[in-house]
Amino acid sequence: MSEKKPTCPYCESIFENNQDLSKHIDRIHGDSGILEGSRKNS
Repeated sequence: MSEKKPTCPYCESIFENNQDLSKHIDRIHGDSGILEGSRKNS
């Protein structure tokens, strides 16, 4: 049984866990990571 790994919604990169994905989003895409939630200002 294979576990589905988290995938970046922006570039579809695959990560080992949600924490790695969140760090990737912060660094590469400049958005709040999924673990922190969205903090965009309108």
